[in-house]
Amino acid sequence: MKITLTVAEQKLAMYLAKARYDDNRAKGNPDTKLSPQTNKEIELDGISGELAVCRMLNVYPDTETSYKELPKYDLMSANGSKIDVKTTKYASGRLLATKNKKLGECDIYILVTGIFPTYKVVGWCRDDELLKEENLINLGHGEGYALTQDKLRAFAC
Repeated sequence: MKITLTVAEQKLAMYLAKARYDDNRAKGNPDTKLSPQTNKEIELDGISGELAVCRMLNVYPDTETSYKELPKYDLMSANGSKIDVKTTKYASGRLLATKNKKLGECDIYILVTGIFPTYKVVGWCRDDELLKEENLINLGHGEGYALTQDKLRAFAC
């Protein structure tokens, strides 16, 4: 499903990305990115991908900008599933998760591709489908879990 963020959503994404970036740097939180993009680009795409999924699922986004402890998931579905949204600018990008992710921290991983402000919600998988030893790969920025798009479930929208 292709989603272009509205002007209001774009402003919200830019605000949240900057605020979360600043908060994470001030707290000295480690950089666990698996991408060559800058942290600021990753924050903006990440928040924007979350907003696209929120619109698709008709749920509210997390607008918190300062956490005592970083959450293990990005949003909750209407039925209470914990969702981690992974966004990449690459149309053929893979669903990636860092090696420190653990089973049970979230229920569902969703891949979003695109460039601000237009995104495509590609597909999803359960945590036990992604977080398997056989899915470990090193794309040049450290080892992490990865699934290609053909291994993801499509949304029935």
